[in-house]
Amino acid sequence: MKRIAILAFPGCWAMSLYSARDFFRIVALLEAHVGLGHGYEIQVLTEDGEAVDSASGSAIEVDGRMLPDDVFDLVIVPAVEGPRIGELLERSRARIDWLTAHLRRGCPVLALTTGSCLLAATGLVDGTSLATHWAYLRRLQTLFPRCRFTVHESYVQIGQVYSAGSLNGGFDALLAMVAQDRGDPFSQLCAAHLLVSEPRRLQPLLPGYRNHDDEAVLRVQEWIEVHHAEPLRIEALARRFGFSERNLKRRFQGATRIAPTQYLQRVRIDKAKKLLIASRLSIKEIAYEVGYENASFFVRLFKRELGCTPAQWRQNTGAPAA
Repeated sequence: MKRIAILAFPGCWAMSLYSARDFFRIVALLEAHVGLGHGYEIQVLTEDGEAVDSASGSAIEVDGRMLPDDVFDLVIVPAVEGPRIGELLERSRARIDWLTAHLRRGCPVLALTTGSCLLAATGLVDGTSLATHWAYLRRLQTLFPRCRFTVHESYVQIGQVYSAGSLNGGFDALLAMVAQDRGDPFSQLCAAHLLVSEPRRLQPLLPGYRNHDDEAVLRVQEWIEVHHAEPLRIEALARRFGFSERNLKRRFQGATRIAPTQYLQRVRIDKAKKLLIASRLSIKEIAYEVGYENASFFVRLFKRELGCTPAQWRQNTGAPAA
């Protein structure tokens, strides 16, 4: 069983902290549903083991305190209220030292939006990209000039360090970790149960392709993810974003390590997975929904990517048949 610590501190956003805890409650419910053993133990920790007041003033009860010999498999740092970043840093020497020790041991750490300030304060992520909240990008860049802060709807992963620029980005990072532990089908099942809207609007779960700070390419990726069901012509896409066709291909490949057309296919396949789980649409209907008019071509592509047909994948995840 993996041990996960969620840090709590004065001025942290309760929504950020509890969203991470609730995520693993959903995981536990689905583990029981599909017959998997309980895989994660969650603890909310403070320096002294006492409750703290969140940014909104509500008390956050905790499970224990941060101990020097603690060993966790993941540490989650929630967001801090932006105007209190300076105050938090001034009063966090012990917290930063504890976090530093875990980073040195190779423990994965996920910082949610402004929580990235504590990551930066360790000095172990100098020269790397950290995602954060757009409103505090300049503030954090001034405080930590050796880091490269970026605005990300999803998350950035550099080795064992994860940082998310939004609440949904935090979920994306956690889903990617669950995929490593439990496999992609189970992670997609978790994604479907995090629904706050119809399955067609679920973000693609594509770990690794956003680990860059080329803002222009990120905008292209976001456009593809929204318009994935439309015909894609590289020439028109390049013109839309002010590139030449050749330059777009070069920039996109350099940032994501994949061609734009391949990225489109990965997005479509990922969207199809979610529809297979969260809807009763037929395979033909799903093919059309994600952008393929030829259902047979879609099935061949899906099988080439995943080693099984869409129908087999749906059956293996325990999703309802069409």
